[in-house]
Amino acid sequence: MTDVLLSPREKQFLRRLAAGKTDAEIASHLSGKAKQVAGQRTRLLAKLGISSSAEIADAAERLASWGTYRGVT
Repeated sequence: MTDVLLSPREKQFLRRLAAGKTDAEIASHLSGKAKQVAGQRTRLLAKLGISSSAEIADAAERLASWGTYRGVT
């Protein structure tokens, strides 16, 4: 996986994926629908070139960090 730039929304999304949130939980926090979240998940994981849960967690650690991060809700 190469380092890529992620938008703030993609960072939020990736952090929630790494935390094991369901599509419905992510959708409620990001003001969307579970079906939309499934599509976003597919596109983001393809963008990052990852597929396993371990890779998702690693990507979140490396790519979705920022100085004021206070955790996933």
